[in-house]
Amino acid sequence: MTPEDAAAQLARERALQQAEKMETIGRLTGAIAQQFNELLTAILARAAALAHSGPPSRDLDTLKETAQRGAELAQRLLGFSRHRVLDLQPLVLTEFVRDALDAMRRGLPAGVDVQFEVDEDAGVIEADPAAVKQILLHLVTNARDAMPRGGTLHVEVRRARLGAADRPLHAWVEPGSYVSVALSDTGVGMDARTLARVFEPFFTTKPVGVGTGLGMSMAYGLVKQHRGYLHLYSEVGQGTTAKVYFPAVRARGVPEVAAADEALPGGTETILLVEDDQTMRLAAQQLLSKVGYHVVTAVDGQNGLDSYRAHRAALNLVITDVVMPKLSGFDLYQAIRGESRGVRVLFMSGFPAPNFRKTVGQDPRVAFVTKPWTASELLAQVRLLLETSPA
Repeated sequence: MTPEDAAAQLARERALQQAEKMETIGRLTGAIAQQFNELLTAILARAAALAHSGPPSRDLDTLKETAQRGAELAQRLLGFSRHRVLDLQPLVLTEFVRDALDAMRRGLPAGVDVQFEVDEDAGVIEADPAAVKQILLHLVTNARDAMPRGGTLHVEVRRARLGAADRPLHAWVEPGSYVSVALSDTGVGMDARTLARVFEPFFTTKPVGVGTGLGMSMAYGLVKQHRGYLHLYSEVGQGTTAKVYFPAVRARGVPEVAAADEALPGGTETILLVEDDQTMRLAAQQLLSKVGYHVVTAVDGQNGLDSYRAHRAALNLVITDVVMPKLSGFDLYQAIRGESRGVRVLFMSGFPAPNFRKTVGQDPRVAFVTKPWTASELLAQVRLLLETSPA
């Protein structure tokens, strides 16, 4: 086994351990919440009987209000542990998210710029509308709280195909067709330690007394109850992307999502891959190599520029992260463009990059893919760029 294979295997094992930890927490939380809910139901029933048979009492009203808050808390915990009863029905997710986002915009500060980008034929899911709205609300609220001074919230709805090739980044994946919703903010971001605990019930980075620490755990549980997946990508000081995958269903009048085992597009061209995150770099390198590309790798922006100059004659495409040490992806792009107008560039980022479409996004030889990408997303963009006519 090569060092790259060993690193990829370790990343998969860590992801599976995290999934198993959340399953254990979910089972324990569900058992406690059910007992808690039964006790509170009995308290509320007894309080109602006392209120009916006796004179008005402020103490009794306070008891009922406190018990009701406890019952609501128990319901949130049941949502995390996937014991909530769902009213499943077909949803055209693009339309649903558009309507929900329009309503939520009114609750966002004026300093938050909301961008919405969709695939109108993303597909249909089978879901509980109230639960999906709650998932979106928790994720939008989390993004808002991460941007106290304002920023950009970019929302995408896309069709997605997940398969065995995605396991280096999505160890939990069940192959199939999905519809994804990605919410990317330009907020404070999270470090690895926070990211590992963000879905745990009652975990919060907010001050004592602010919030319950249940928003993200509820979103996680409700997504899992829909047989979907919620994946976070974050970097301190840069922002966070929350990407939700809902299983797609076929509906009359909506194109069927491509089969999960459809052959992934490949080629024989030479690609420079510039990525400072080792897990992401190894996953992309292995995927590109598997489908036939010759891959040159670089670990930061400056290393990427040096590698570009060393291999310029052979390169057909540069794939680069945006946020990197020494030289950002955009700075790398500017340096490359100063030396060659024809080279194609694919940016990878977990963040909205709000100025991308106004600046480098105008270049027809440039594209953008959102982290955490899927194999089909990345390879489709690679092929599309490679088939674009050079300048």
